[in-house]
Amino acid sequence: MSTKNHVARHCAAFALLCFSALVFAQDAAPAPDTPAKPLRPATLNDLYGDETLVDTCISPSGRYVGAIVRRAKDDVLVVFDLTTGERKVIQRVGFDEAGKALILYMVSVQWKTDDKLLLRLRVRPEDALNFYTVSSARIGKLGDRLFAVERSNGKAVALLGDNRNAALEGAFNLGEVRSLLLKDPQHILMELDGFNGRSLFKVNIETGRGEQVERPSESVVGWWLDLDGLPVVRMTVTSRTVRLYRKDEENKWREFYRMRLRDAREGVEYEAVGPSDQPDKYFVRAQPPGRDRLGIYLYDLKKEEFGEPLIEHPVYDIHSARISRDGTRVLHYCYLAHVRVCEFTDPKIGAHMRGLRKYFQETANLYVHDSSDDGTNFVLYVEGPHDPPAYFYYQTEKRDIQQLGTERKSLEEVARPRASVLKYKSRDGKDLFGYLTLPANAPEDATKLPLIVHPHGGPESRDHLTYDRWVQFFAARGYAVFQPNFRGSAGFGRAFAESGYGEWGGKMQDDISDGVKALMEKGTIDASRVCIIGISYGGYAALAGASLTPELYKCAVSVAGISDLDDMITWSRRTYGSDSPIYDYVRKSMGDPDKDTARIRATSPAQQVSRIKAPILLVHGTDDYVVPIAQSRIMKKALDKAGMKTELIELEKEGHWSWEIHNETRVLSAIDEFLWKHLGPGHGAVTPPPIRTAAK
Repeated sequence: MSTKNHVARHCAAFALLCFSALVFAQDAAPAPDTPAKPLRPATLNDLYGDETLVDTCISPSGRYVGAIVRRAKDDVLVVFDLTTGERKVIQRVGFDEAGKALILYMVSVQWKTDDKLLLRLRVRPEDALNFYTVSSARIGKLGDRLFAVERSNGKAVALLGDNRNAALEGAFNLGEVRSLLLKDPQHILMELDGFNGRSLFKVNIETGRGEQVERPSESVVGWWLDLDGLPVVRMTVTSRTVRLYRKDEENKWREFYRMRLRDAREGVEYEAVGPSDQPDKYFVRAQPPGRDRLGIYLYDLKKEEFGEPLIEHPVYDIHSARISRDGTRVLHYCYLAHVRVCEFTDPKIGAHMRGLRKYFQETANLYVHDSSDDGTNFVLYVEGPHDPPAYFYYQTEKRDIQQLGTERKSLEEVARPRASVLKYKSRDGKDLFGYLTLPANAPEDATKLPLIVHPHGGPESRDHLTYDRWVQFFAARGYAVFQPNFRGSAGFGRAFAESGYGEWGGKMQDDISDGVKALMEKGTIDASRVCIIGISYGGYAALAGASLTPELYKCAVSVAGISDLDDMITWSRRTYGSDSPIYDYVRKSMGDPDKDTARIRATSPAQQVSRIKAPILLVHGTDDYVVPIAQSRIMKKALDKAGMKTELIELEKEGHWSWEIHNETRVLSAIDEFLWKHLGPGHGAVTPPPIRTAAK
């Protein structure tokens, strides 16, 4: 949890940097400041080092900014007065203050009022992998806790710290704010998840005492809250059935909707966005029957009717939305184009945001991380292929943007790659696109670059221009990276996603191959130096690329990938049941084992190893319950039997993804060595990776 920054560097990290007046008209924005000349390529230490700026927030009035800054041995909570310029540390926690073999640190911060902040702390074992070896004396210290902190003097009150209630038994997470209760300055609503299930508490931020609003229940998975923070819908899951309940005239929960999980993919699907000022109506994001894309609706809870969409994009699924505090309107809605685009219903704010997107050259994702109550001052979280994650403060009235600091200070000192959109046609005439990232040291008109093809997982997911640490590392090592959005990808409507059904190893794979061939025809890449690397479905695509199109690839890396479709289909049926939604989806997407036997075997890499020419690297977590490690072991056994010795890196106690950082960097180091050996050095790369001992 430590960094090498001392106090002076910490203060510089938080200081308001790069102040520049953005005196731009409605849609006009000035060119950003020319960045300093890059010093060096990014290393794994740069990309995966500790955060230096952990979180930021802006007070309701817009006068104060709070920030959590990480130093060498502690975290500090700093408040900056934007009116006077005063900067003050109001709280500090040392990493070792929780006791032996434990680490204490700050997680997040938000304002309740201009005078009070809510600070979330976390205690975890020093060795996160050995959670169950923590002594009983220390187990009670683990988890999250929430404190109300005075801005003026730093005085802190532990919320729910003195409560005695069965709902708190086993509730390691006492840090979840469910509602700020904007009309009530002294209380917030917190959600707990303990041994007895989920519950809601109304908590006094002055005393820390809480009053139970909803009793714990093991079946409850969440609530929808009204404008006053009161639960109006309760969601439960029992016996493979989702049930929604609403409060009736007698204030009792009455079931009004149910849906079997097995029908979830084909039936009505929707999620809460925010409360409405209209009785029994709620803003939801949904894709009702007959609609091709996810949109925003004002759902009638009693009538169970969506009505017409309030917002629906002609091309993209709506990704998220924010509702006004009075519940009268949608403030903004967002979708993923090439970057995350948020459209604001207020034309003046919309013009500011369009100008800011231009300021960041339309290649960065802008998130409204926090805003003042009047919606004129914003804290923005910005990241993109050319923009390391950073926080900015923006004042609409002054049209000023100020950088609060980068998430990781080390990333300010490294070269930044360039990414662009590649449009191409598939062999059957479908318009497709993907993203091409070039190394920072390669010219814009570079030719004959070594290429890494990096298909996304899912497959119902998608790529967009973002700050991806794997892509950043590959580019830093001198490789161009291509990320195709093949048919079957999500985000472009249900029809496009379903066009991938039954096309594993077929048209989905052709779409990837056609993108590579388009780059070859342009001369951008060296056709003899192409490697395919993927995770999950992308891991399958990597193995399929090596087995079904062996002429294209010099090497392949499969991370948590599927190698034998027949075995995976059988495993899904055995694990989830033949009537489960997961098995139903697997059967539709991969193939029906009763009807598609020949195609399933023909597109299973483990059954086509005789066609493979390129060296293969396999990586898998031993505790992967999405794609079992047996899939990689089957592939290794088949390759070994065919005389193609390959390495399988097994990550002990790791799941499908969200690995411990030391394991993720270990995998990237292994891939780096693998690429250097089989693809050759990247553009301008002269330093080989350190020699690694192969994992057993």
